[in-house]
Amino acid sequence: MRRWAALAVAVLLASVPVAANPAAAQAGAPDPARAIKRQFRNEHGVRIAETIRHHYGRKPKSTTGGFRVTGGLQFGPSGPVAADFTWWNLPRSKSEKPDRYRVIRVGKDAYDAASVYPGPVPDGKKWIRFQNKHRGLMGRDLAEDVSLQPFDVYDATTMRTLLKRSASEPVSGGLLHRGVMSYRELSEVSKGAYNWVSGRPVGRKSKGKVSWRLWTGRDGLPERLITVDTMGDGKDPLIRWIDTRYTDWGFRLVVTAPPADEVIDEDELMEYSREQNADAPTDSGNT
Repeated sequence: MRRWAALAVAVLLASVPVAANPAAAQAGAPDPARAIKRQFRNEHGVRIAETIRHHYGRKPKSTTGGFRVTGGLQFGPSGPVAADFTWWNLPRSKSEKPDRYRVIRVGKDAYDAASVYPGPVPDGKKWIRFQNKHRGLMGRDLAEDVSLQPFDVYDATTMRTLLKRSASEPVSGGLLHRGVMSYRELSEVSKGAYNWVSGRPVGRKSKGKVSWRLWTGRDGLPERLITVDTMGDGKDPLIRWIDTRYTDWGFRLVVTAPPADEVIDEDELMEYSREQNADAPTDSGNT
């Protein structure tokens, strides 16, 4: 569905109110919601590359972290049905080589590569199947559509509402749609929107706002979405910046679950870990 410079944020936030006429800019242009829906065919998908960064203040002096995501999202007749992607923390120095975490989702089952699991894993088991309720918000959302964007671009109602609230203007190769809304408005536009710090649903009393820039091509399909999600008020609010690029719409993609003999379920892995640690000495003062 989630390259930071202070100038980029300043330009984005300052440029949200534009004078372009949305109706005039979109006259005769393809409907993005309809264009995306036409992509919902078996064994077809889209490639996604996303960068997420967090920082305090509108003029960031330092970042509190971030990561990148790349992968493919497979569609079915009703929308996304499977995903195969890799994510990793952004390195804080050129010498740092962060671990890469590969995830496969097929239907409701999500599999994490066992190669970076911190505990013991039985020989031959290369994948861990976690219950979605135990994966945390980031894990669940990434597995759903390979994105942490606050808007579900694959939902036609959400997309059309977003475009109605946008000012649109022609750019080279298509259209640029941009706008801003409060968390209160976001709760009405996207029923699945949540507070990305607390994990709680966004409601009418939530404080914050989201600004966006969405580029669509001549065919109406999204090419890039940048959002700036500002949490709370004050001089130094917590900000999440997400830059998502969509390429190769409609390319053939078939995501399959890992071989069953290479998979261990979360509860089985926990039991295995307990057995492996059964004879470990207890540290003084611990239970």
